[in-house]
Amino acid sequence: MDFFTAQAHAHRRTKQLVFLFALAVLTISMGVHTVFVLLMELPEVRATLDLITDTKKMHHDISFWDLRHVLVTLGIVTCIVVGGSLYRWITLRAGGEAVARMMGGTRILPNAPGARLEEQQLLNVVEEMAIAAGMPVPAVFVMRNEPGINAFAAGFTTADAVVAVSQGALQQFTREELQAVVGHEFSHILNGDMRMNLKLTAILFGILSITHIGRILLHASAGAQDSGGKSKRNNTAGAIALGGIALIALGYLGYFFGRLIQAAVSRQREFLADASAVQFTRNPDAMASALDKIRVTALSSILLNPSAEEISHSFYAQGFNDFPLPWFDTHPPLETRIKAIQPHFNFTKPSIAPLTKYTHTTRNAAQPPPRLAVAPREAIACMASIGTFATEQVLRAQSFIGHLPAPLYTAAHDPEGARTLILGLLLDKNPEVRARQCTTPGMDGLDAELLRQLSALDARQRLPLLQITLGALRTISPEEQDRLVALAQQLADADERVSIFEYALLSLLKRYLDRQRNPRRAAHVRHVTPAAIAGPAEVVLSFITYAGNPKAEDAENIFAAGLRTTPSLRGKLKLLPATECNFRRLDEALGELAAALPILKQQILLAAAQTAAEDGVVALEEAELLRAIACALDCPMPLLS
Repeated sequence: MDFFTAQAHAHRRTKQLVFLFALAVLTISMGVHTVFVLLMELPEVRATLDLITDTKKMHHDISFWDLRHVLVTLGIVTCIVVGGSLYRWITLRAGGEAVARMMGGTRILPNAPGARLEEQQLLNVVEEMAIAAGMPVPAVFVMRNEPGINAFAAGFTTADAVVAVSQGALQQFTREELQAVVGHEFSHILNGDMRMNLKLTAILFGILSITHIGRILLHASAGAQDSGGKSKRNNTAGAIALGGIALIALGYLGYFFGRLIQAAVSRQREFLADASAVQFTRNPDAMASALDKIRVTALSSILLNPSAEEISHSFYAQGFNDFPLPWFDTHPPLETRIKAIQPHFNFTKPSIAPLTKYTHTTRNAAQPPPRLAVAPREAIACMASIGTFATEQVLRAQSFIGHLPAPLYTAAHDPEGARTLILGLLLDKNPEVRARQCTTPGMDGLDAELLRQLSALDARQRLPLLQITLGALRTISPEEQDRLVALAQQLADADERVSIFEYALLSLLKRYLDRQRNPRRAAHVRHVTPAAIAGPAEVVLSFITYAGNPKAEDAENIFAAGLRTTPSLRGKLKLLPATECNFRRLDEALGELAAALPILKQQILLAAAQTAAEDGVVALEEAELLRAIACALDCPMPLLS
C-alpha cells in the first residue's frame, strides 16, 4: 500500500470509527433506558420520587417503548459520552508529547549529561530514518519504568510526532532489531495511523465516562447510608447504589464495544506496518527476531502504566490484555506476524541476549564533493515513493550524519544552536548583502565559529540539516518561534529578492512550526475532482517550469510533457506567463492543494517532478522546491542522493 492509498484508507477508517462509535452510544443508551424502566418498578425508587415530589398522587408509569423517554435517555448518554471524548481530545492537544508523558516517558536528548549509550543509539536510528523519509526528526522518549518490550508512535502529524520505546526494548534489542521496530513505528507515522489512534483513545475515554458516573453514584450511596437517618433516606441510598452498579455494568458494556473497535481498527494495520518496516530495512530477520524476543520473554510486551489500557492499540505489540478471548486482541498473534514476514523462521532458536554491541554513528570529518544536480529519474522515483523510503536512503542519511561536522551536529539539537544554524543558512554569499543582514536587530550573539563551518557546508546538506534543527525548536516558546520566523524572513528579504532555497527553507520552517503548535488542525478535504484543483495546479506547474528554465525557450513543451503522468489533468491546464508566477501565488495555490484528496495530491506531485526533470537535469534548487511543495501538501518526500 503506498502513502496516498494509506491516506485514503485512513479517511475511510475514520468514517467506520464514527459509525461504530454511534452504534456503541445507541447500545449504551438503550441499556441505560432499560435500567431506568426497571428501576422505576422498584418500591424504593417510587418512594424516593414521592418524597422528592412531596405528593403521593403522582404516578410513575413508564413504558419501555415510551419514545419521549428513549430520546431523552439517548440525548443524555450522547452528551456524556461525547463530552468525555471531547475532554480527552482536548487533553491530548499537545499531540504526541502528551501521550508519551502520559505513559511515563522521559525525553532523551543527544549528548545530554549522563546519557546512556543505548539511548544515544536509539536517537541515531530515529534520526537516520526521519532524514531518509524527508520529515522532521520526531522527539524520542524512553519509558524507563517499563521492563516489558514495546514501543509506540504518537501524534497528529509528522510535525508533532514522537517515538517512545520501553526500557525492556532498549536492553533486549540489537541495533538491527531496534531499527526494524522503529521502522514499524515510522510506518504508522507516515500512513496517518497516529491521528486515528488519538481519535480512538478519545472515543474509548468517552465510552467509559458512563462507568465513571456509575462509580460516583456508588460513592454517593455509601455516603447517604453512612449518614444514617430515616428509612426513606436508606431506601434512596439503595436506589442510588443500584443505579450506580447498573451504570458501571453498562459502562463496561460500552468498554466491550470499545475493545472490539480497537481490535477491528488496529489488527490489519500491524501486518502493514511490519511489511513496511521490512521494506525500509530489507531485513526481515531483524523484525522476526524482535517479535520472537517478545514471545519468549517472561514479561512479554505488557506495560505496567495504567494508561496503557487507553492507548493499547498504538503499541508495537499487545501492551494490555484484560479479555482472554482473541477477538479483543489489538494485535495479531506474534507467531502469525513472524510467519507473515519470515515463513521459515526457527522458533526453537533462543533469542534473548542482544547479538551486537551498541554503536554510535561513525563521523567522518572529510566532506563529500558537492553535487549540485539530481538525476531526473531519481527525482521522479523519490516523488513516486512519497511516504516511504528504502534502505539506500537510510544509508544515505547515515552518511549525511557521519559527514556533518561535530559542532554543527551538536548545535542542531540545541534550541539556541538550532536558531543560529537556521539564520546562518540564510546568510548571503555576497559580502555586502551579508554585512547588511548581520546588522539586522536580533542577529547579535550568533556563534561565529558555527557560521564559519556552516558557510563551508555542502549545499546538498542544507535541508537535511534543517530537519534535525526543527526538532530542537519544539522546546522554545511560541513568541520565540514567531521572532525567529520574522527574523528569518528579514534575512531572506535583505537583497530584495527571495531565492528558491530561501523560499524552501522559510516554507518548511513556517509550516512545521504551525503544525507543531496546532497539531490537531488539519486541512479539511474540499477538492475531490481534477477540475476543482485545475487553477492552483496551473500555478504550481507553471512556477516549476520557469524555475528550471529561466530563459523558457521551450517552456510550453516542458509544461505539456510534465502532464504526461496525469491524464486526468491533461487538457485542463495551460502555462501561465512568467510574470504571473511568484512566491505569493505559489503559496496560495499550495494552500488550496493541501485541501485536495490524497489521490489528487499524488497526481500533482508526480506532475511536478516530471516537469522539473523534463529538461534532463534537476538542479539542486529545483529539488529543494519539490521538497517544499511536498511539505506544503503534508507529504514527506524521501531523501535525494
